[in-house]
Amino acid sequence: MSEKKRVLVVCHSAAGQMYIGILLNRIWYAPVLAKTSEDGIRLARQNSFSVILFDGDMPGSELLSAITLLKSDPSLRDLPLVVSMADDPAKSGSLLAQGCSAVLTKPLDLAMLYGVLQRLSGQPRSTHRVPVKIRVEIEEGTPEKALTCVNLSEGGLYLRTFAPLPEGTVIHVKFTLPHDTEAIKLSAEVIRTLPLAVQLETDPGMGLRFVDASEGVLMKIRNYIQWEMTGDLEWKPDI
Repeated sequence: MSEKKRVLVVCHSAAGQMYIGILLNRIWYAPVLAKTSEDGIRLARQNSFSVILFDGDMPGSELLSAITLLKSDPSLRDLPLVVSMADDPAKSGSLLAQGCSAVLTKPLDLAMLYGVLQRLSGQPRSTHRVPVKIRVEIEEGTPEKALTCVNLSEGGLYLRTFAPLPEGTVIHVKFTLPHDTEAIKLSAEVIRTLPLAVQLETDPGMGLRFVDASEGVLMKIRNYIQWEMTGDLEWKPDI
């Protein structure tokens, strides 16, 4: 597995730091926390980061001053800046005009957070995934008529099997998300195979990419992943 990309988080609140830090760790980023913009700028000058994430609830003058300092520093001006804040279209527009790469609305949507960081940091995986154990029925092509899905994302799933199908094979799958009653049926293409003992820490099997998932199905999967990743966290964005 690739090394985690580092994200500098500037947030006054200890609760906010903890919440954002946990989210970043769960979507495979390494957070480095700073309590003030001064500490953040010092850390940015001394270390290498993929993105800086500001908590926009800090005083506006402090946030704008920090952005100005970062954008005026030749060694930091190209570092992507993201601000997380309560919904305020006018303030969002002002921050983007000041040079921020993106503004995220609180409470943070995990899929949106991952998408922004993926785009700005060059993360190769376009959607985040969660470990699961779901029975997936296969209509054709495999000796077993049901395989176990060991991780799931909006884009696809990974099935454990000792006999993966050739890459490029399109199959029809059927599965039901935990705590749901309606089965999901769609087509998926084999895009990656991993035979036994290639990597000891990874289950042998095949990675599938969804081919014809509707918006409704994608939203259902997204909501399930959001709950799995954040359902155990309680956080008030105004803390």
